[in-house]
Amino acid sequence: MNRNELTLLYSYMYNNRVRMEEEVRQLQNNIRFRSISVADCVEMICAIQQLETFRDTAEHIRLLLNLGE
Repeated sequence: MNRNELTLLYSYMYNNRVRMEEEVRQLQNNIRFRSISVADCVEMICAIQQLETFRDTAEHIRLLLNLGE
């Protein structure tokens, strides 16, 4: 894998992680400052699960490509 491809991969992983973390924070704030519905809870669970899955997948990619942290 060349330097440009690594840069693109790291940028993709970083940007998606930041976007998903921000989405979880926003959903947490929504729940904190308004009346909670079942839909809000389900949406929060889905966002957290998506973030955890992305983190696991990104870690597996790093391990498979023998990349550092």
